Amino acid sequence: MTEPGATVDAEETRRFAAIADEWWDPEGMFRPLHAMNPVRIGWVRDRIAGRFGRDPLAPRPLFGLALLDAGCGGGLVAEPMARLGANVTAIDAEPETVEIARAHAAAAGLDIDYRCAGVESLAGERFDAVLALELVEHVPDLRAFVRAAAALLKPGGLMLFSTLNRTAASLLKAKIGAEYLLRWVPPGTHSFRRFVKPSELARAVRAAGLRPGAVSGMSYAPLSGAWSLSRDLSVNYLMAATSPPAPGLVSDYGGRDAGPVERDETPPDEFGKRVDAMKVLLQDHDPRLTSDSSRRGQEDLPQQLYDGLGYYQRWLLALKANIVELGILSEEEIAGRIARYREEDSSPT
Repeated sequence: MTEPGATVDAEETRRFAAIADEWWDPEGMFRPLHAMNPVRIGWVRDRIAGRFGRDPLAPRPLFGLALLDAGCGGGLVAEPMARLGANVTAIDAEPETVEIARAHAAAAGLDIDYRCAGVESLAGERFDAVLALELVEHVPDLRAFVRAAAALLKPGGLMLFSTLNRTAASLLKAKIGAEYLLRWVPPGTHSFRRFVKPSELARAVRAAGLRPGAVSGMSYAPLSGAWSLSRDLSVNYLMAATSPPAPGLVSDYGGRDAGPVERDETPPDEFGKRVDAMKVLLQDHDPRLTSDSSRRGQEDLPQQLYDGLGYYQRWLLALKANIVELGILSEEEIAGRIARYREEDSSPT
């Protein structure tokens, strides 16, 4: 029997150990992870890059950032993160799995700090980002795991989850279909009762002192075999969460700690006027888009990014984050609309 507060299930660990040698076989037992990996990696890269003011399309956008991949398995995510420039620590509870991951990374010339460990054993270490991908549906105590993992984040850090929702659709597709009909994974790989609803994960995140952020679904197209981001959270979904910034960070509502507020009488330029107009229109459209929510969005920006932006640029980023967090539009829908408007603006009249 698993003890309350435990973050590792020995039975789950043994189950994955039995198929550890198949981690890097794209047609083996981990084929679903190989198939969805490009979508997961892209989402993770973009979330981290956005959080720390990096260009996601740069050659190594995560250069210098300390990243923890919890429940790393054979390294399907740890290796891409290392190639993107992150300083990766990757942990798993199964020794055989860790050895396979370590050997594969060494053969690829990648420097990844692999450890056979649980999140509790890293107490005292701090990371810019912590990943828990396809993991929380396997832990015996969700809140205990999230709390222990959240304690490893630096102030203003980012935690990213990928997991399975507990719905009739996920029971049919991810449990019965994937395990017993299609045989994508061995029967018994998942326990449906441990699937996690987004609301449950959000509560665990808040209980750990983090703030839930962007949420996106991942959908599978049976005919093409391709995965894509979507607004459908009924089976697979991703969630971001941020840790509070360090005390003393700048706030547009009060200036620096113990410092006076400097009144700026300079009228806004054309860009500022457009942002002001956008704020009014959006707040009229959805009353949840308040000035207070935008203020919190600005205060959540990393210090380096905050200091490098102007007042209205920060407002714009905060508005975008609020729109995504509230589920009004996804990141992809916003990017698509911006691209369409730019195309229309550049078209000859």
